[in-house]
Amino acid sequence: MNFRKLTWQDKDIYTRYYQASPVHYAEYSFFGLWAWQHACPIEISETDGEICWLKSGGPLPGIFGPCGNWDAVKDWDAELSNFSSGDIIYDVPAKVKEILSGRENLRFIDDRDQHEYVYAVKDMIALKGKAYAHKRNRVRAFLDGYEWDYYPITPKDFAEIMEFQERWREHRMQTMTPDEAESLNDEDVAIQNALEHWGDFKFKGGMLKVDDKIVAYTIAEELDAENLDVRFEKAVPEYAGSYQAINYMFLKENAEGYTWVNREEDMGETGLREAKMSYNPAFMLEKFQMEIL
Repeated sequence: MNFRKLTWQDKDIYTRYYQASPVHYAEYSFFGLWAWQHACPIEISETDGEICWLKSGGPLPGIFGPCGNWDAVKDWDAELSNFSSGDIIYDVPAKVKEILSGRENLRFIDDRDQHEYVYAVKDMIALKGKAYAHKRNRVRAFLDGYEWDYYPITPKDFAEIMEFQERWREHRMQTMTPDEAESLNDEDVAIQNALEHWGDFKFKGGMLKVDDKIVAYTIAEELDAENLDVRFEKAVPEYAGSYQAINYMFLKENAEGYTWVNREEDMGETGLREAKMSYNPAFMLEKFQMEIL
């Protein structure tokens, strides 16, 4: 395969592959790849015109994918001939695994840490039933406990968002390892990329303020007409229920017309997994490692 660096000029080309995909994983959107290029450079290889493969040069280097219309690939044998025995392709979508299952030269390994969590928007707003009792209480603790205001994010708020982000990051970094701190710095660059290219993507954002100061915000990307992806969500934990409140208020005010909200993977982090599971995902977008035997 002939890989080349994914650049901003590839946005329209790559987006056509993404839009043609039968399932829209958050990881595979152009923003999801391009915004972290500083920390995780991405290369792209186009093959038969229906799909493309991606190569990561980040902390976990390797080939992943494919992205595109998997159902329209005419010759999977030709695609697989690009790989050699011992190669591992990461983050293979579940539908691709289904298409290729049964081939004796392939082995699939469930990559649970990379599964994406998808929730029903209506359930995340209603928070009905025993399963959501704790979430309702946390939301109520914030909404009843503070004099708050909710605002959609607009370009005039960008500087204030980054000021809040800097305070939030500095507070978190006091108790983090160097690797964790570096990851937060990388995320800051991605957030800045989102704000600088706000008009180039289908972003929605909302923020909660107390005493006219931001205490929580969410930035989400529209993946398609039914799916929103929560790209960034931050809150000040000293304000009781702030995380639950921004999740609730953002969807209540900004998710009209959407069926699903994607909150991405947990990367194997125990606390993050517990938090994501506590919201009772409607389903998971599974990913697999594919080993060539």
